[in-house]
Amino acid sequence: MAGGTAVAAPPVVAQPADDGRRRHRQLLARRWAALVVALGLLLTVTMSYRIVRKPGVFWAQANVIFLPPASGLHPNTLLNNPGGVITLAGVVGRMVDPTAAGARVVSPTVRLVNQGIRHGWSVTLPNDGGQWANNFDKALLDVQAVGSTAAEVSGTVNRLISQIDLTLSRLQAQVPQVDRVTTQLSPSQVQLFYDAGRRLRALAASLAVGLAITVIAGVYVRRRIAREP
Repeated sequence: MAGGTAVAAPPVVAQPADDGRRRHRQLLARRWAALVVALGLLLTVTMSYRIVRKPGVFWAQANVIFLPPASGLHPNTLLNNPGGVITLAGVVGRMVDPTAAGARVVSPTVRLVNQGIRHGWSVTLPNDGGQWANNFDKALLDVQAVGSTAAEVSGTVNRLISQIDLTLSRLQAQVPQVDRVTTQLSPSQVQLFYDAGRRLRALAASLAVGLAITVIAGVYVRRRIAREP
């Protein structure tokens, strides 16, 4: 209309251009986090089940004691000092098991099965000095074996005992019989044991670790995707 006053149009409120993208990222982050949590729970349950169902192991231990000769008329030339019998036991042990000195434990009472070994054997001279010193004060060899069956473990220990006696006999081939060092088994029969581990403790630890990692991974994935441009 001529001479009329123009009416201004109402202002249009513009929506932020990235609102839709932000909502989409948040939805995507929640979905990925849920997927990560589901996979983490599945893995945790699977590993916990395997730990509970994992079979135990058989193990055996015997001491082969070295006894000095009863007669002093003709001294054994292998025993040239007061600790000669201990030294001889160490030599025999090293010949039967050359790798025995490779690992040091805090106490000679620590068994192979306590070190997590499921298949293996060892012949060692007990070292009461622990990990940081040497104190060989016993003339004996500690024979141990770990395996999946009682027959395997028993056969291994008996084989090692026979090797110890044979090695000792060869070292004393030139020594008169009356002056030879002999051996005695303690206990007199090889004792077999079965160790299934502490399943409840292992189960609790695996569940705790698995759940913690799952939660941390889910939170990380959700935040990482939500912050992406």
